[in-house]
Amino acid sequence: MKEIKQRKGFENRSYKIDSNSEFVEVTFNSIKEKLRYKIHLTEIGNEIQYEADNVIVGKIFIGITTLITIICLGFYYLGNPEDPGTYVANTIIWGTISIFGLVWPHKDDILIVNGNKFIRLFRTKPNEEKVLEFANYLIKVANEKRKELAINFDFNEEQFTANINWLLSMNLIDQKEFEELKSEYKLKKLI
Repeated sequence: MKEIKQRKGFENRSYKIDSNSEFVEVTFNSIKEKLRYKIHLTEIGNEIQYEADNVIVGKIFIGITTLITIICLGFYYLGNPEDPGTYVANTIIWGTISIFGLVWPHKDDILIVNGNKFIRLFRTKPNEEKVLEFANYLIKVANEKRKELAINFDFNEEQFTANINWLLSMNLIDQKEFEELKSEYKLKKLI
């Protein structure tokens, strides 16, 4: 999966991995912002984290405000109120709060962190499985790019050893690969 497009409320997010270049193209649109930029693959982290608001409390509050709005409307139309203006005002106030609660996006995101830049994805848009698939693919591509840049047999031995030590500390290679790379470097230097 090389691209994901997400929409939630008035926010649009799009991430596209350009396989020919070394960047992720990011497009972000909301009511007040319109951003388009690129992030280099080596700046992307390799850890997935979740970030969410307490959505249950918000849903309960929206349910209560909607219920109050419906009761006020029902009493205004079906009852015989002495002061109908009060019910109209309450309907407008509580209805506005309900609409803002429904339209205002709640935070329920997946973050790719542990790098210089982070990627924020809606967790459930289009669905969590596809979002995690894209996130894992992006991390895999970024890790491959890091390995490609760090494993350069033209470096001097000190630089090469520092690079593969860094790869080992970031868990991009295991101890077996580390030893194989050291051996391969020494072999190439002999030839």
